[in-house]
Amino acid sequence: MEVDFPTPPQSPTPRLTDAERRAEQDRVRAEAPNADEFWIFGFGSLMWRPGLKVAHREPATLQGYKRRFEIWSTVGRGTLVQPGLGCCLVPAVGSCRGIAYGLCMATLDADLAYLWRREMGSGVYRPTWVELTLDTGEQKAALTFVIRKGHEQHTGPMPATRMAEIMGRAAGENGRCRDYLANTLAEMAKLGDRDPLLEEVMTLIDAAQDAGA
Repeated sequence: MEVDFPTPPQSPTPRLTDAERRAEQDRVRAEAPNADEFWIFGFGSLMWRPGLKVAHREPATLQGYKRRFEIWSTVGRGTLVQPGLGCCLVPAVGSCRGIAYGLCMATLDADLAYLWRREMGSGVYRPTWVELTLDTGEQKAALTFVIRKGHEQHTGPMPATRMAEIMGRAAGENGRCRDYLANTLAEMAKLGDRDPLLEEVMTLIDAAQDAGA
């Protein structure tokens, strides 16, 4: 039986305007539950490359979401001709381990502007306030980036074989998609976190490269 896989975008994904990004940033600031601190939850590249002025860095657990590679990446880790897959959070039963960053309030405006340029180019993410449990036992409200279902970059779930085929070949402005996955798995391992699906994808990619595919 032939399987229908999601089709990547055939033309550049429309970018949010400066006004649209600013409006979303203003909404997030207005909904911040605490005026004295601002926390970010990193689950992908923010774990190893935050690029933010950080006052606190703590391993943390987020309930009710799973880490998934369900975004077509046509710039950072792929191209329109050979798209890769990017990381997102998907609402699901279970939890996600990651890194919580308490930002420096003195540089918050500049850090959020940087974060919006980095993560909110196309609007594939929905900036969302969530409740984290730090490994210290503290509960913190934090901002993170949840998939916007229905967005043209959202792939939905795919089997490991298809993910490996895509990610093993793709590269973009930020490097190879394979390395993005490897870095994510390495950071997860430091947190004592495992994902059999992503580990299988990594094994399939490396096996294909060893075989010269």
